[in-house]
Amino acid sequence: MDTALSVIIPAHNAARWIAEAIGSVHAQSLTPAPDVVVVTDRCSDDTAVLAQAAGARVIDSPAPGPAAARNAGVAACRTPFVAFLDADDLWPPDSCAARLALLDATPDAALVFGDCQQFDDDGTRHMHAQSLFAHAGLDERFFGDGTRVIGALDKLLDADFVTTGTVIMRRTAFDALGGFDASLRMVEDLDLWLRTAARFPLLWHPQTALLRRRHGSNLSRDTRAMRLAYIDVLARLASQSQAGHLTARISALQRREHFGLAREAVTGLKPLRALRHLLQGCAA
Repeated sequence: MDTALSVIIPAHNAARWIAEAIGSVHAQSLTPAPDVVVVTDRCSDDTAVLAQAAGARVIDSPAPGPAAARNAGVAACRTPFVAFLDADDLWPPDSCAARLALLDATPDAALVFGDCQQFDDDGTRHMHAQSLFAHAGLDERFFGDGTRVIGALDKLLDADFVTTGTVIMRRTAFDALGGFDASLRMVEDLDLWLRTAARFPLLWHPQTALLRRRHGSNLSRDTRAMRLAYIDVLARLASQSQAGHLTARISALQRREHFGLAREAVTGLKPLRALRHLLQGCAA
């Protein structure tokens, strides 16, 4: 089988990290070597120059945001498998081959994902004590099988356990699903995993597949925007026939998010916004 892999790295002013990210891909024991595509997104620094020097192909994103950049990167590739890595993260050495072999050997599956370990970019590279799988209790008992995620669509509503930088995806499945939804600026990854789980089997692998860097830029999140995006993604899921059995759970999650937004609005002294979210939550 052809196991050629392309790795898509969206990058916005990532000169500080990009060479190390690319180097972590080149450190994988893969034959043939991965095709690394860095997709620059409105960069005003030397990201493109440094990426080319590190051995990557560089293209410009046609639109802002990581979804558009990842889609453009995939469109520029011709390999049967694609993977995703953020410009400030790293792959551990020799962490890719086992996932790629598992996906290649399971032709009905759309993707495989692995575990994620976080570290602090504080000069010491302090590794967090527990990985994502260990912290959340994600193991064979949770997933229901040693390699397949049983009831993946339902389980993704319990926990967003797919970290984008651990994913290897079959190109035919990516194309069939239309890739990432570029209209979403947040939660676009969860949206794709939900759409994938509605149509295809998902695989998991216990090996740590990603070292996720924690720093000031990615620790600050617009929680209101995240909640609104999640509500939107839930509404999209509710419209899919494969999610008919999840109607009550989706409504409960939408209520939870609207009520959370209402509490935030009260704290922010925005009573009209709070009332609007209370009404939307009651109507969900």
